[in-house]
Amino acid sequence: MNTICERLTQRFTQIYEGKKPTAYITVPGRVNLIGEHTDYNGLPVMPMAIARGIRIVLAPRGDALVHVTNAKAEFGTREFAVSKNIPPYVTGDWGNYIKSGAQGVIEAYASSQNGMLGFDALIDSDLPMAAGLSSSSALVVASALALMAANGIPLERTSLAEQMAAAERYVGTMGGGMDQAVILLAQADSALKIDFYPLRTQSVTLPEGYSVVICNSLVVAPKTEAARLNYNRRPLECHLATALLAHHMSTTGGSAVQAERMADLLRYKNVRRLLALAADYLGEGPWTREKAAAELNMTISQLEQRFFLMRDGQILPEYPEGMPLLQRVRHVLTEGERVEASLTALAAGDAHAFGRLMHESHASCRDLYGISCPELEQLVDAARKAGAVGARLTGAGFGGCTVNLVANDKVAEFKEQVVKVYYEGYLHTHKPALYQTFAENDPESMVIVSTPADGAVINQLS
Repeated sequence: MNTICERLTQRFTQIYEGKKPTAYITVPGRVNLIGEHTDYNGLPVMPMAIARGIRIVLAPRGDALVHVTNAKAEFGTREFAVSKNIPPYVTGDWGNYIKSGAQGVIEAYASSQNGMLGFDALIDSDLPMAAGLSSSSALVVASALALMAANGIPLERTSLAEQMAAAERYVGTMGGGMDQAVILLAQADSALKIDFYPLRTQSVTLPEGYSVVICNSLVVAPKTEAARLNYNRRPLECHLATALLAHHMSTTGGSAVQAERMADLLRYKNVRRLLALAADYLGEGPWTREKAAAELNMTISQLEQRFFLMRDGQILPEYPEGMPLLQRVRHVLTEGERVEASLTALAAGDAHAFGRLMHESHASCRDLYGISCPELEQLVDAARKAGAVGARLTGAGFGGCTVNLVANDKVAEFKEQVVKVYYEGYLHTHKPALYQTFAENDPESMVIVSTPADGAVINQLS
């Protein structure tokens, strides 16, 4: 039993009046090296698990209640009953991620169980929240593994990864399957290239003599209502762009084109030809819902029900600036190409080629997908000037972290320069509230040197 497990076990026994935990679960966070917002479009990604993550000790109950205590007092406790349809808390409540994992397990396994038992649990984490390192997906997976452990359900990692990708939509975000896949399937010392539909993975060795360094911008990207809508806008716009391109290809090509995701269009045209077609048909300017509905021979109401309906039954609001559909298509298709090119570069041990692809990815995320922010731009610029071979935003965007590839012999200097230029310089001068957060925390928790870690593990306790 390691130190963390011992500490959590002792506290669990105190909280639950002498009860002893029967399992200790570790679930890593992840950092995405390249391939941003491609997973829900059916195109590949390249993340790695990190050593930081969620730790949970638990014991089964004799009833259907789930009772979870968070080691961080500000999060409090959450309790709910395991049932066929678990009602959510208000949007943004951390307990929804616990419910999300449980709901996913119920939907996948309830038919093979004679009523599921709940569990008592204590959760702790050293992942920064809302920082783009997948703290939310790690919590969903941790909850699912806890319910499975409490009911003796065997772990099949690939199928669970696919189930959890769908389950996380419970919280209202319409993401892909990257986070859940790497959290469950990662292996120490390797990143993963992940392909989807069907889910499959390939181990990727990072360049010898280089480290992955994660820098926290301190701009939080919480799953609040506004952030959720801003995030969901991207996959919904991609879904619409895919449908428009498929419709156009069908009507001009003489045969039906079937495409649920953007990657499906590549069965009909290669990337270069598809980009050229998109430029000609979609055009540089924004689309309105009225224009899209007319093109697809729908009413606006029909269009909204098909393309803009979210899980909670709401219709995504229409943004006054319209929809930059060509820009979304360009990012997704070229980002998918960059993942494939990264696989080649890393197989050859070419850190500088991979770094250039990271730079291109960041520019595309900023200019075509619109998910950067001023702080991320300052942090990426500081990282490159401090010697990073590659630097880019990582995760959903709108804040969170950057990921950087740095030569081992330059890591110490890199960290010193980034702290000086970004945290003590830019934030101190322009963002005093964020600087205060930096000043109140250990700098080592802001600039993290990370190596690829193992995926989630369930440890049975005697």
